[in-house]
Order: sequence, then structure tokens, then C-alpha cells
Amino acid sequence: MQTGNHKVSVVILTKNSAATVRKSLESVFKQTRKPDEVIIVDGSSKDDTLKIVRQYPVKLVSEPGLGFGYARNLGVEKSEGDLIFFLDSDCYAELQWIEKILQHFTNPEIAGVTGQTRLWNTDCGVAYFLACVGGRMEMPTQRDYVKIAPTMNLAIRRKAVLEVGGFDDTLHRGEDTELTYKVAQRYKILYEPEAVIWFKGSPTLRAATHKCFHHFIGVGQLFAKHGFKPSFVRFNLIIRGFALIVALVSLFFLPWYIPAALFTWLLIELLYKTAKMYWRYRNRCVAYYLVFFTFWSLVSLVTFYGLYLGLKNKQKTS
Repeated sequence: MQTGNHKVSVVILTKNSAATVRKSLESVFKQTRKPDEVIIVDGSSKDDTLKIVRQYPVKLVSEPGLGFGYARNLGVEKSEGDLIFFLDSDCYAELQWIEKILQHFTNPEIAGVTGQTRLWNTDCGVAYFLACVGGRMEMPTQRDYVKIAPTMNLAIRRKAVLEVGGFDDTLHRGEDTELTYKVAQRYKILYEPEAVIWFKGSPTLRAATHKCFHHFIGVGQLFAKHGFKPSFVRFNLIIRGFALIVALVSLFFLPWYIPAALFTWLLIELLYKTAKMYWRYRNRCVAYYLVFFTFWSLVSLVTFYGLYLGLKNKQKTS
């Protein structure tokens, strides 16, 4: 039943999410302020996801795997609430998640609310490392307005989503970054530290690299659409990738002291960053910095492929 002046719709995307979706749904249905409806948008799962989902009073919608933007738009389309709460299927919300967020929508200037995203599988070295690098192990404890927000923990007015044209379904990733960026140009998006969800980080280097690859393609597409905004990416990773390429190529074409200088600079930066992270978190996961610093810096260069795709799409639609 609708409570107060708002109807709350929770939208969760699933695809082969059998290992985590039950925990996600349990957390939603145990909220202190119950949702008015829960919509599951499934991208053709092959495991037991649908079997689990059908055990709960949800509205199940299928989509053929056309991407995150398309699936989120479908969830918005099939929902009836004036407030859409997004939660990922590998996340679970704390019991007062909806309640803590809902109080802020009394302010008409606020179109969206996000909150803390804490790591669920802290025993996994890769996931722990990425959470440290992404600043999710020490998130802010004060309320503030933000320019972008992730859909793993986001409540937003339906009206605002529709005003900006919904999620861009041409983006590989970053559809949530782009949508909230556009909404924040018109309204306010509030960070509420007491609205907490727990997420399951990538458990393996392979899974993390796959996400990283598509993330940077999406970043390139965002650059093509909105320009080079610092809020879209950390440029130091791309710069480092360029430096690695130049250093490797210079081994064959330039005097020895040039690649020596470049590799020395890169080594010093690697040691400094690793030591700084270890001093801060005191965790052996910092060993993954070698992979992050080298391989993922090179992977970040697919940003330029994303930029090409974005410019091509922009030309096609103009």
C-alpha cells in the first residue's frame, strides 16, 4: 500500500544472479518502509535466477539482453511509482534504506538520493583492492550534493528520468553516470550516508578486467557526448597507459635514456602508490596494484575506441 504522498517502485536488473538475488530481494521486502512494488528486469538468465525470483511478489519483466540502459528504461516504463529506487542484484540494502532516502523527497529541489556503497565480500582480495581504489572502504559520513551517482544505490523521481530522456541504451556502461549527470544539471542529487547498501565486488581478476574493459568504452562514449568531464573518469589511469605505450615503443626507436627515464618514473609512482595504499589500509591486497598499474592502465586506452563509437553514433543521429 502507498504510504504518504509517494509511491515507491524498486527496480532490480538480473542476469544469472542466482547466487545473490535472494539476499537482494529479502533485504527489499524486510524494509522498515515497504516498497509499493518491486520490478525485476531479467536479461535471459540461464541459471536458477527466475526460479528464485518467482518465489517473491514481484513484477517480472524479460528483456533480450540489449544492455543496462535498455533494461533500466524498461524497468522505469513498467513501474508505476513516482519514485524509482534502483538496486543491483548483487547488492543488499540495510533495513532503513528506503526510509532514510524517502525523507529527503519532501524537498522539491531534490530529484535523486544516493548513499553509501559498502563491500560485501571483504574476504576477496581483488574485490577489497578495487573497493579501496574506488574509495568505497572509507566513504564520506556527511550529507552533500553530488554530480553523479551509481544505480546500485539510487532513488530518483520518475519525472526527472523522463525529462532527461531516460538512460542512454547505446552506452556500453556508464548509463547511470550519464543519467545522473544530466539530472544534476537541472535538480539536486543528495548523498545520504545513512542510506546504505552492501555490494559484492568482482571476485576474480578476469571478472574485474571484463568490467574495466566495458567501463572505459562507456567513458569514451560519454566523452564524445558530453566532453572531457573529470567526474566521468580518473585521467591518471589513461595517462599512465599512454606513458607505458610510449616507454615500450621508445625502447626500439629512441636513445636509451628516454625509455629509462620513463620506466624509472613509472616504477617510482608504482612504489609510491602501493606504499601509500598499504599504509592506509594495512592489507596485502595492495599486491594487485601491479596489475592495476600496468595491465588495467593499458586496458583504459579502450576509452578511445569508446570515443570513436560515441562520435560515430553522434554523427549518425545528427
